[in-house]
Amino acid sequence: MDTLVTLPDGSVLDVARFPLPDGLADGVMNRAQLAVAFNVSENSVTKWVGQGMPVETAGQNGVSYEFQLSHCYAWRRAREEAARSSKARGDALAMQASMAFRNLDEAQEEEEGGLTAKQLREWSEAEYHRNRVAEQRGELVRAAKVSELLDDLIGIVAQALGTLPDHLERDLGLGVDEVAKVETRCDGVSNVLRERIEREMLGPAQVTTMPARAEQLGMGV
Repeated sequence: MDTLVTLPDGSVLDVARFPLPDGLADGVMNRAQLAVAFNVSENSVTKWVGQGMPVETAGQNGVSYEFQLSHCYAWRRAREEAARSSKARGDALAMQASMAFRNLDEAQEEEEGGLTAKQLREWSEAEYHRNRVAEQRGELVRAAKVSELLDDLIGIVAQALGTLPDHLERDLGLGVDEVAKVETRCDGVSNVLRERIEREMLGPAQVTTMPARAEQLGMGV
């Protein structure tokens, strides 16, 4: 018997990859018999035909459809295998995306890299509740709040640096050239502070440990 079957979509099914269970003889069946064999309705068999299940003899003009049992069995097994492979790829992609979107560092990625999708979901839920409790205790603060605070502090520093040359000129009698140098220096400091903070800031959905509490917890800063 030829083990390679060309399906309606042009793909080739290798029947030998999915042999019938031991002790089960192969044979040709009509639609009703195949439905009994697979414990499904005849409508399901008709649907499978529309999805590309191999047909031994196409039914027409009062002639019943005929199916080779081994071909149909292999077709179903191949579809199930493809579905499992697709799900596994999807789970792997979802896990990779989850790690990427959560900005895991190398240590976290190594720790969580072997988790299944279900384990990762359970771990994430537990981590969320731990973070919520820590936030309520004041041990963690949302990065958005840190960003807002830093913006305010930068504004205060920028305002102080911006008015410093005027104070030095008025109170200490600095000359025009000296004041210009101070202004350049103050502008440079302000820009460096802002650029450094913007570069190092965490994403808006993350939380970060408050320095004072970190020292109490022995975590360092």
